Amino acid sequence: MNSSHQQRTETNSNPITTTLSGVITKSPSRIKGNTGRPMVKATILAESDKRSSYPLTVVGFDIMALELMAHLRGERLTITGRMEWNGGYSIVADQIIAV
Repeated sequence: MNSSHQQRTETNSNPITTTLSGVITKSPSRIKGNTGRPMVKATILAESDKRSSYPLTVVGFDIMALELMAHLRGERLTITGRMEWNGGYSIVADQIIAV
C-alpha cells in the first residue's frame, strides 16, 4: 500500500459544544423534517468577543423544539449546543436559557 493513500480517521467521537448568547431576530417556526421528529428553527444575532454580531440559526429537536417555541422575537437567549454547517452556520440546541 502506498503511503500517499493513507485514510483519514475521525479521532474525536464526542462533538464539541459551545455556548452563545444573542437576541432573537426571526421568531421560532416549525419545520417539516424528513424524520418526522419535531423541529423548530429561529435566528439570533449572536454576540462574540472576537467579532461583530452575526446572524446564526438555532435549531431545536424534540424537547428543545418545544423550549425554543416558547420564546419570542426580541428575547435574549443563551444557547449551549453543537455547531453545524448546513448551507450556513447553525447551532443545534442542547440547552436554552432565557436571560
